[in-house]
Amino acid sequence: MRERTNRRRTAGRPLLVITGLFVAGTAVTWLAVTHLAYATGMAGTSGPLSVQSCSYSQTGGHRYPHCHGIFRSDDGTVVDTDATVDSDLPVGSTVALRRTSSDTYEQIGVDAVFGWLALSLFGLVVLTLGATAVRARTGPETGSRRLRVLLGVLLTATLTSAFIGGVAGLLQGL
Repeated sequence: MRERTNRRRTAGRPLLVITGLFVAGTAVTWLAVTHLAYATGMAGTSGPLSVQSCSYSQTGGHRYPHCHGIFRSDDGTVVDTDATVDSDLPVGSTVALRRTSSDTYEQIGVDAVFGWLALSLFGLVVLTLGATAVRARTGPETGSRRLRVLLGVLLTATLTSAFIGGVAGLLQGL
C-alpha cells in the first residue's frame, strides 16, 4: 500500500516539472519579446531624454540607478518633464529612448536589442526543454533527437546574442 502511494506521489513530479518549464518559458519569452519590440523601435514612441539628475535606491545590498530628465518625442507630441530611466547615465547627456504603452522608458541600441533577444531565445530554450521532456516520456527517439538539435541551436544563438549585447554595452560605456 505504501509503495503504491509513493509511486503516485513521484509520478506527478515530472508533470509538475514539465508544466513549470512551459509556464516559465512562456512568461520569459512574452516579457522579453515585449521589451525587444521597444528596443528595436517596433513599438512605443521614440525621442531623446536630457538627463538632469540621477539618484540611487538600495535593495538587498544592491544599488540601482534612476536617472531623471525631460523626454521629448521625435514628433513633438509627447513631453514628459519627469521622465525616469533605470540606467546609470552621465548628468547632462542625452540618450535615445522609447516610451512604452505603460509610460515607462526603454533604452534603444545594439546592446538593448541583443540583450532582449538573448532573453527571448532563453525563453524558447526553456520551452524546448519542456517539449523535450514530454517527448522523452511519450514519443519515439527520432523526435527527441530533433528537439535536442533545436535546443543546441537555440542555446548557441542565446549565448551569441548575450555576448554581442554585452560587448556592445561595454563599448557604449567607453
